[in-house]
Amino acid sequence: MDKSPPVDTTAVSEEAADKAPPTAQDTQTKVQDTQTSTSVIATNTNNDTTPSLSKNQLKKRRRYEKSQAIKKRRKEQQRQLKQLKAQKEGRDLDAEREQQLVNQRDGKGWKKRENRWKEIMTNANIDTSFRICFDCKFEDLMSSKEINSLSLQLRYVYAVNRKARMPVYIDICGLKKDSLTYKGLEKVEGFPNSWVGRAFHCFEDGFEDVYNGDSSREKKEEEGTTDMAAATVADADKKKEDKSEEGVETTEKPITETNDAKTNESGEVNPSPKGLRPGHQFVYLTGDSPNTLTTLDNNTTYIIGGIVDRNRLKRVAVDRAEAINKEYPSLNIKTARLPLDENLEFGKSTRILTCNHVFEILLKYRENGYKDWGASIVSVLPDRKAVEQKKDTNGENTEEKDTK
Repeated sequence: MDKSPPVDTTAVSEEAADKAPPTAQDTQTKVQDTQTSTSVIATNTNNDTTPSLSKNQLKKRRRYEKSQAIKKRRKEQQRQLKQLKAQKEGRDLDAEREQQLVNQRDGKGWKKRENRWKEIMTNANIDTSFRICFDCKFEDLMSSKEINSLSLQLRYVYAVNRKARMPVYIDICGLKKDSLTYKGLEKVEGFPNSWVGRAFHCFEDGFEDVYNGDSSREKKEEEGTTDMAAATVADADKKKEDKSEEGVETTEKPITETNDAKTNESGEVNPSPKGLRPGHQFVYLTGDSPNTLTTLDNNTTYIIGGIVDRNRLKRVAVDRAEAINKEYPSLNIKTARLPLDENLEFGKSTRILTCNHVFEILLKYRENGYKDWGASIVSVLPDRKAVEQKKDTNGENTEEKDTK
């Protein structure tokens, strides 16, 4: 009997397969494996040359990606809620969008907005109200991040005033076209062309040159206007002429200019500083002033310094007001601070306010009938301030004041 061990047929078949010539499929597989390994090596080589992110950078990237995802999700939720609301009301959103496009082509939507704005200005008696001026002469003292915050705050100011029940005229002085503040505002579509028709004016000259009497302004008008609105009108006219020569139909609404005011097609007029009433006064608002603002006067321009410094720049607004008074005594600029401590309990919160918060407080005080500083301030400050209105306020803060 043959007692030889059994032959492993599997091993024999594998050995035979190794000795057999490679097929076309085997050759293609090896080529693919080689290409894959080559790409992996190249990727690893590139990764080695690219600097790795630090932990803080990775955290910032994750936070940014998370905030973008949240923003996208909220936008989708708002879109869905809008659709559900329209369905409940029996509205057809597609038909409404088509109608909006038709109104945009015909100009009906623009005329409707202009008529509504004209009605708001008439009801608010804007021509008899106080004015607000933002002094943007401090850009050299601020960092690029602070300047960016300032331009954002000015955009908030425009938006709040445009939607306000009782808007006021706003002048931005010292806003050079090559400044970072202007470039930040320029990111908004329509600036400064569309803003002119919404009680908003920008001047390249400083406050002292813009408001220093009629004779000074007449001299500057002879040399060349510094009002960006007028420059915008000229640029718009030139663009229209170029487009008309090319045979392109323009849909932009004209902005015309009068002697002492800027007028748009709807008839809304924004008086320039040259048209100020007799006895007009100027008050520079700053927390460094020893004087407390008790009420608002309708024949006064309240100046807000375009400063974002986190309380780093001390007395710069006061020093600027004093310097202007020395050079232009006729302006007689006074300084004052908002009555914060007289009406609120701040606790551990800071008393530093942004430019748009100061503006909103003045606007809210006017809407409240020129009374109750405490309620006006509390309604504007963010919840993180955690301020409380004093219960024992009296005198100037609770009594309604007569204005000129």
